[in-house]
Amino acid sequence: MRFALASLLVPSLAAAAPLVADRVVIVGRASESAPWTDAATEAHADDHAELAAVVLAHRGGQRLVLAPDGVAEVRVGGKKQKTAPLAELGGVRVQWSTVEPHGFRTEGAANGATSEFYSNVSTEPATFGKWLGYDHIDYFERVVQPWGTSARIAAEVTAGEKDAQQVPGLGTVRFKVEMQVASGVTLASPGAEATDTYGLTRAVHRVSIRKGDDFLGWLSAYLLVPEVFGSAGGGRDHQTERFTGADCADVMVGAWRRTGKGVAYTNVAGLPSYSRAITASIEIDDNGTPSAPITGVKPGDLIRIDYGGTLRNHTPRAFDHVAALWEDRSDPAGPFKGAADGQLDGFDLVIHMGHPRLVIEPLARQAPATIDVLRWRQKPGQK
Repeated sequence: MRFALASLLVPSLAAAAPLVADRVVIVGRASESAPWTDAATEAHADDHAELAAVVLAHRGGQRLVLAPDGVAEVRVGGKKQKTAPLAELGGVRVQWSTVEPHGFRTEGAANGATSEFYSNVSTEPATFGKWLGYDHIDYFERVVQPWGTSARIAAEVTAGEKDAQQVPGLGTVRFKVEMQVASGVTLASPGAEATDTYGLTRAVHRVSIRKGDDFLGWLSAYLLVPEVFGSAGGGRDHQTERFTGADCADVMVGAWRRTGKGVAYTNVAGLPSYSRAITASIEIDDNGTPSAPITGVKPGDLIRIDYGGTLRNHTPRAFDHVAALWEDRSDPAGPFKGAADGQLDGFDLVIHMGHPRLVIEPLARQAPATIDVLRWRQKPGQK
């Protein structure tokens, strides 16, 4: 009987213990049918992805996850857990911010890089490409939902820096949430301070919204990711894998990898190992007009660029840069009135890693140059 009495007392003692909020965590879901998780939120533009602020708390020895209405189960740290109502904290106030990279560094480079954009390698002619060490990426926080807003919000991609966002809703940003609980305690998820060698850590919740699951679709998820020339890192810590930075070739390979292709990161010269040539090298003039018609090119094809004019031979490499064909366009004053004409020229839109981030613009802006066109091999060794 004594044992039975003791077992009845334990729950009442636990109930009498105060509820203590330990920390707040952002979870997201890609769509209404997807699970809530603290892993990165990766979704299509029309999936209506959401974020929610959940609180990890304890009452005596009991661990709890407190969540807003409609969030019945979450996966935090890889562990699936049922939730209790966030209202058990007695009322909360929430503020949401994005955590974004400055396009250009705001202070001098600690690794000695002389470019205004982030670079892990030298851009000086005499030492071009020499490893300098990882550059430091500068971040800022921007309030997007001020105090008093909901603990659940739409996972929307917007940008704080002027002219940063070319395609509304597409790209990558990270989020921070702050929460004031009734006890007077303010909790905050990691923000701009949470960096390591490669940039923001995975503790800062990433939202990547893309337009599709093909190469160009995943490439659109890299919009707003800053340029880091000579982006690098081992395995899953590669800066492109982590969406913290990429250079012109790595962003192409990163998007291709996301489609399920297990290729290694490489530079512009290495891209032919994963692709086949559609055209031989050909000159384009100041307007992007090729010296002979280029046909048979498709969106997603890679365009390698060796700059001409005043930029000729500005790097020691055969090709300086790479872009991908985003959209076939034509001369607005021509017979196709700006619509697709099946030919590659300066009017076509390309997507490439510019200064200081991925941009979409007419090919003419990369002219004059020598270019060739490559198409990804769907299978290794495919011709």
